[in-house]
Order: sequence, then C-alpha cells, then structure tokens
Amino acid sequence: MPAEGLTFGLHGAAGILAQHYGLVGRIATLTAERDENFRVSAAGGAFVLKVFAPETPLDEAEMLSEVLRHLEANAPDLPVPRLALASGGEPVVRLPDGRGGQRFAVLYSFMPGRPMMDSVRSARQAHGCGVLAARLALALRDFSHPAMHRRLIWDLRRRPELREVAASLPEVPFAHFVMPFIERFAGETGAQLEMLPMQFGHNDLNARNVIVDSNNDDVPTGIIDFGDAIHTARACDIAIALVGQMHHPDSAERMMEAFTAGYDVISPLSPGERRLVPPLVAARIVQNVVMTAFYQRKAPKSQHFAGFDNSYFGWRIAFAEKLDARFA
Repeated sequence: MPAEGLTFGLHGAAGILAQHYGLVGRIATLTAERDENFRVSAAGGAFVLKVFAPETPLDEAEMLSEVLRHLEANAPDLPVPRLALASGGEPVVRLPDGRGGQRFAVLYSFMPGRPMMDSVRSARQAHGCGVLAARLALALRDFSHPAMHRRLIWDLRRRPELREVAASLPEVPFAHFVMPFIERFAGETGAQLEMLPMQFGHNDLNARNVIVDSNNDDVPTGIIDFGDAIHTARACDIAIALVGQMHHPDSAERMMEAFTAGYDVISPLSPGERRLVPPLVAARIVQNVVMTAFYQRKAPKSQHFAGFDNSYFGWRIAFAEKLDARFA
C-alpha cells in the first residue's frame, strides 16, 4: 500500500482519468499490495487504472506497458489486458505527488469473468490453467527490458532478502519449519536453481490473477496483474502457479498434477525443472507465510492480506513439509 498521505483515492483517480484519458465513469477501489488500483466503468469500456506506488521508478512503470504491448503484438490471442494510451498517446502518464516528486500511472482493459479464487475448483480447470500459463511463458520468452532484473522480494531467487524479512518479525508463524527451511533453501537448492532455464515471467499466477468464465468455472479465460513480473527461473513461475492451484489439502497434489500435465502439452518441463519444482512450491508457501506476516504488521488495515491467517496456512505448511521431506 502507498504510504500514509500519498494516496490519490477515488477523487484523485477520477481526476487522472478525466485529465489524461478523457474518461468519466464509475470508479471502484481494488485491493493491492503496493500500488493503487481502480476499476473503471465508462462509456468506452471497462478498465483498470494502476497508480504505481511512490517509490516505483519510471522504468518499472514503463516495463508494464511494454509487456502488454509485447503480448498484444506477438500473442494477440492470449487473454490478457490491453494497454490503453493516454489522450496524448503516452503509454505511461506522469503525476505530481504533491511533495515535489512524481508518480506514474497506466490504464488497461478490465478482464471479464471472475477470479479463480471465487470459483469451484476442478482438475479440468487446473489443466486449463497449465495450458494458459505455458502459452504465456512462450509468448514472454523473448521479452526484454532493462527493468526486468529489478530486485523484488517476491522473486524466489532472493533468498537473503527473505531471511532478513523473517528475522525482522517479532514472531514468525510456523517458525519450527519456516526458519530452517529458509536456511536450507538458501544453500543447496538455491545453487541448483541458478542452473535452470531463465526468462521473463509473470511471477504471480495466484488464484486472484487467473480469471475464469462467469458461466463455466472449468474454463480459464484470462490472466491479469503483471506487477510482479521479472526475469527469473521458469521453474519459479511454474511453482508459484502451482501454489495458486492449491485450495484444499485433499486435492492439492491432484491439482498440481493436472496443472503440470496441461503445461507439458504446450512446453514440457525439463528434468531439472521437474526435480526442483516441488521444493520451489514449498519455498513459495514459506515466502507467502513470511511476507503476509510482514505486510499484516506493516499495514494492518489493508484488505489485500486479510483472511490469510494460521488456519489458512496451516495445511499448506504441512504440505510444504511433506514436499521438503521428499526432496531431502
């Protein structure tokens, strides 16, 4: 979330839309980790206005616009948002922040359907998600931008940063497993990870960021939110998506298998990726636990991490422990 006193809010969003895009319509706030996101319903269509967090540099804002342009040009059949240019043709607009600095904003189309997290989950849906994720990875394989190597705590390769965040917490949830796992992962697993295929990837295919058909939960129809996209190991992108498929302890492995089978149809995993994906799934669960605790302490009023408590993470940590034991 943006720092206190630096938010634009609904009134500010309306001003940005009118001044820079010539749009007037209904505006609603969407949850976000760092940025301010707004859903816009206007005569010209449905959009999302993203106002980047105060600390976001221009090249990162530009990278998001370039990703959407790249996908529109090179994979026009992929169901992802489409960038909307400002009235003057700018892909990214610059906004005074009221403190002598600048913030940046982009506008892109709103994807119809509903988030996968609100749907009835099935193996057929998971298989379709695997197919869609692999298609996206192929479309992004040759994308390049100077900002894609940015340091991002949500990159599973950033082991030291996660260790530092965990150490800063007064109490680490599930510390009996989380802290030793971070140390082990930072060693042997981390070294093997650097030998896997690398590319630019979405890096956040969780159940919020996959859209399904409003009339058929089995059919994934879109991928949204490229805010955490980076250059990393492809296996990390796959593992993150697999965690997004987990919604119940009794079906977690079945959903992972269905997703992987769908992914393999389009772009088969290498033997090295197949071996490291299970510990990477465990690593993502641990990362989620640590970062959720961090943000809940930093911004207790934020709704973005609401509901992710020990009851939510309990069986997921148990699943991570099982995966970790198999890999050892």
